[in-house]
Formats: sequence, C-alpha cells, structure tokens
Amino acid sequence: MSPRTPRFQLSTHTYFHICTKGNNSQEIFFDKADFRRYLVCIEKYRERYTLQCFAYCLMNNHAHFLLRAPSLQTLSKAMQAIQVAYAMYFNRRHQRQGHLFQDRFTSWVIEDENHLLEAREYIESNPIKAGIVTKKEDYLWSSAIGDSSLITLSPITL
Repeated sequence: MSPRTPRFQLSTHTYFHICTKGNNSQEIFFDKADFRRYLVCIEKYRERYTLQCFAYCLMNNHAHFLLRAPSLQTLSKAMQAIQVAYAMYFNRRHQRQGHLFQDRFTSWVIEDENHLLEAREYIESNPIKAGIVTKKEDYLWSSAIGDSSLITLSPITL
C-alpha cells in the first residue's frame, strides 16, 4: 500500500464542503442516540479547533458539512479527532470492532460565493434526494431545521 497523498496547503480561513462515509457504505448511525453523539463530537471539536459550521446533514451511512476552518491542517486535525471519538463511541456502544469510516473524509474547497450557496443547498437537500422527506425542513438531522446550536449565525460570504 502506498502512502497517502498529503492534502494541499492553504494559509487563510477557507470554506470547505466535507463528506465522511461509512466503511463499505455501512450505516454509521443506527438510532437517535448515535446521531446526537456525532453532533456532540462536532460541537466539542468545532470549539476546540475554531471551526464554523454553516450547514450539515447526517444520513444513515454518511454525513456532509459546510465548514470554515483557519487552515486545512486545522480542519484535518479536527476531523480526525471527531471521527476517532465517534468511532470509539460507536464500536463500544454497538459491541463491534474495526473501521467505521471509509478512508479519510473528503473535502472540497469552496471556490466562490455561488459555490458556497450551492454546497449548502446540496447538503441540506440530501434527505429529499434519498426519498426520506419531501421538504428539507422536515429532516431532523440537518441544519435545515433551523434550531441547531452547531450553526454559525454570521453571514456566509467569501
């Protein structure tokens, strides 16, 4: 197995669309307690690493986020901490072993304000595309519900 290619370096606060997936497309959330715990992990490490969250959607086998981070290095450290903490909780709670997540998280740099708005819409519309709800505001595990303490309320502009 060859070593991982390092992520490229950025020096300023940047917006990212993040996606993390279950290993072999397996579920990473079985019930409300799992969804809640993942949100707690996000909140804990969001504060520690000074991330801002502008949108999220937790689906059964993957999760999306629209984040702003001081740097890509900070984002990588935060996501590693979140994924490790949640995987340890999940494996302990569900009496299982092994990898929960498929590879590292995937990240896309948000290029401009239009891309930022498109990413937010894409993230919050995931439950509609999956046929779970007809209106994004009806999905409980998404920022579209509008009452999450995770969400940064300042304007999202580049």
